[in-house]
Amino acid sequence: MDISKVFSLITPLMIVALMGIIIILYGFVDMKQENNVLQFIFGIPIAAGAVGLHFLVRRLAQHNTLHVWIIESILVALMWYVFNRS
Repeated sequence: MDISKVFSLITPLMIVALMGIIIILYGFVDMKQENNVLQFIFGIPIAAGAVGLHFLVRRLAQHNTLHVWIIESILVALMWYVFNRS
């Protein structure tokens, strides 16, 4: 596996999807925790939305790894900015 394959698999939106999966798994760790259901409610759309948006961007960029990284970095930065402003 060469470095370009690694960079095509690990992108900013896939890291966001991993964060969504971690949120879901954290809900399984402590089942007695208050608002445990919210971790599932928020984790699933974050993970699914990030993966779906990743495949859309990848298709629009015609599988060009550099273009995918640039577009996804801008999208993640915009999402982070909107989240911090809310």
